[in-house]
Amino acid sequence: MSAWAPGPFDNEEAADFIDDLTEAPDWRMVITLMEHAAGVTGYLEEAEAELAVAAAAVVASCVGTGSVLPDNHADLKATLGKPPEGAANLARRALARVVGPASELDELWQEGDDHDAWLTQIAGLQTLLNGQS
Repeated sequence: MSAWAPGPFDNEEAADFIDDLTEAPDWRMVITLMEHAAGVTGYLEEAEAELAVAAAAVVASCVGTGSVLPDNHADLKATLGKPPEGAANLARRALARVVGPASELDELWQEGDDHDAWLTQIAGLQTLLNGQS
C-alpha cells in the first residue's frame, strides 16, 4: 500500500472512494459501505474497514459545521447535502465495528506505532457525528 496514514482518506481505498463519490455523488454508495461493515459478523477485511471509515467521514462531514473532507473534495458536502435519516447512527455503528474485535484494519494499526493517532481520528469522526465540531 503506497498511501497509509491515520486520516480517513489517507489510504488508497478511501482515496479512490472519495474520487468516485465526487464523480457520481450518491448517498446510496456511502450507506451501502457502512451497512456492509456494520453487518459483518466474522472477520472484517482491511479494505472493507477503510471504506467504512471513509464513508463514515463523509457522513460526519455533512451532519454539522465541521468537515474532514480533503480540500480538493470540500464541495462534496454541498453537493450531497444532508445525510439520509439514520446515516449518522449507521456511521457510528460502522466505526465501532472497525475498531472492534476481528477487524484487520485495527489489527494492522496495532502492529504499528500510530494506533493511538488512528484512534484519535476515529474519535474525531464520532465527535462530528454527534453534532459537535
